[in-house]
Amino acid sequence: MELIKTIEKERNSFPLLKAIYSNDLLPKFCIKEKGKITEYLVKNEAYVYLDKSDELTYEYIYEFAKSLTLQCPRNYQIDLSSFVTKNLSINEVIDAFVKGINFEAYKIYNLKTFTKTENPNTLSIFLENQTEENIAVFKKALTIIDAQNFARNLGITPPNELNSEKLAEIIKKDFRKYKNLKVKVLDKIQIEKLGMDLLLSVNKGSVYEPRVVIIEYKGDPKSSEKTVYVGKGITFDSGGYSLKPPKFMLGMKYDMSGSAIVASAMKAIAQLKPKKNISAIMCITDNRINGDASLPDSVYTSMSGKTVEVNNTDAEGRLVLADGLYYGATILKASRLVDVATLTGAIVRTLGETYTGIWATTDKAWEDIKKASKIQHELIWRMPFDEEYEEFMRGSLVADLKNTDYTGNAGSCSAAMFLREFTNNVEYIHCDVAGTNDINEKPMFAMVKTLIEMAL
Repeated sequence: MELIKTIEKERNSFPLLKAIYSNDLLPKFCIKEKGKITEYLVKNEAYVYLDKSDELTYEYIYEFAKSLTLQCPRNYQIDLSSFVTKNLSINEVIDAFVKGINFEAYKIYNLKTFTKTENPNTLSIFLENQTEENIAVFKKALTIIDAQNFARNLGITPPNELNSEKLAEIIKKDFRKYKNLKVKVLDKIQIEKLGMDLLLSVNKGSVYEPRVVIIEYKGDPKSSEKTVYVGKGITFDSGGYSLKPPKFMLGMKYDMSGSAIVASAMKAIAQLKPKKNISAIMCITDNRINGDASLPDSVYTSMSGKTVEVNNTDAEGRLVLADGLYYGATILKASRLVDVATLTGAIVRTLGETYTGIWATTDKAWEDIKKASKIQHELIWRMPFDEEYEEFMRGSLVADLKNTDYTGNAGSCSAAMFLREFTNNVEYIHCDVAGTNDINEKPMFAMVKTLIEMAL
């Protein structure tokens, strides 16, 4: 299946796939089962039955587009205007089909030698009377899904092929084509000079150097307002000496997803060119064990000067983010910080694979990300900051903070409280995508779309 790259203005030779509803005059033999397609090849047409038109949603069309991409029995040209209802605009229909088809049609990393034959058929989208607004919506959707797919491909790549040094090099090389982005890659010596000892502590067991990648976009040079995205980039998480059980080590290649998400957002921002200042920081290493790996009970000094007792080496994501957040607040002078991380198993137990957990230090920050998520049809849920969640972590006898709350209560909230300590009192949003980033081994990469929308 090929990716959608254009909206066609004229009919092609493919059967025209139209939506049809229960209140329409149904052609003879039309299957009255929602989502089922009836073909009338003599007329070079096909109808998909969608029941009541006023109950049709964006989400249904998006999922239908994904399913059609995988299962369509022949080539179709999709009549976009037929999917418009009183509750669903043509722009929403365009957006849903472009993102749904290109999500499934995109060829992500795969080294299988024996694979199920991919769908050889082709889908195209058709809108006869196109406005400039329709074309702009199409181009925006295309840019956003391309960015999401870029992140998905990085995420599914095995850790033996995507280490910290390689990930930084991929971003540096790919982003050269965006002249409005400034990309800087910090190596181990530069990281040491900055005093990012929390990040370095996680890297101690690795055979690869850590990397910090800074991506800057200045869409409004006259403004002092700047949003800085910070992404967790653990290219593989063994847990360190707090070793994960074998079952829970599977899928830990996805622990770099936060960094891929923020980088991919910047990729789209460079093309959509909002009049805002946005930067991103990727905090990249793996978390392994060797003779010099960080030991539980060790104490390290963060870039902020606060000391941390590492009572769990498997709570490493918050360590690398802590130094990244402080860098964003002080060196990049952020007026708003937003981090993204596959941070806690606790958020999966709390919200499952449906909602991304969000913490926001101000109502304004929450309303902004809530609005962006609604536009991009991503589900988020606000979670609480509270001093009580940090009480255990403040109980260290030898450092300012412990990195983990071992009470077993509200683990995602205590992680958020730990991170807030390193924001230098800058307005802050924390996004825990541990449940929504990858599902059943498949890369989904929630929040790419929302972060892009926040920047527009």
